[in-house]
Amino acid sequence: MTNTADAQKQTKRRTKTAADSDSGSLAGRVKEQAAQTVQQAQEQFDAGLQYSSGELQRLATEGRSFVKKNPGLAIAGALGAGVLLGLAMRNRY
Repeated sequence: MTNTADAQKQTKRRTKTAADSDSGSLAGRVKEQAAQTVQQAQEQFDAGLQYSSGELQRLATEGRSFVKKNPGLAIAGALGAGVLLGLAMRNRY
């Protein structure tokens, strides 16, 4: 009877070790997948930041060029925008 009890204990230990190994492997795979996902998100964020930066620089260059070519129109546009903004904010504060 002692041999049977010992055999059962050994079987339980092996099963527990195998289960621990599987869960450890699963945890490792989940960790690895999470790290890959974070890295991909970082790469996409960096690409978006570079694109946005380039677009802002292009827009600023075009704006400067427009103001140099049409200074009167630029001043009139700024004045009009200021008046509209002032009217919109007048009743709020």
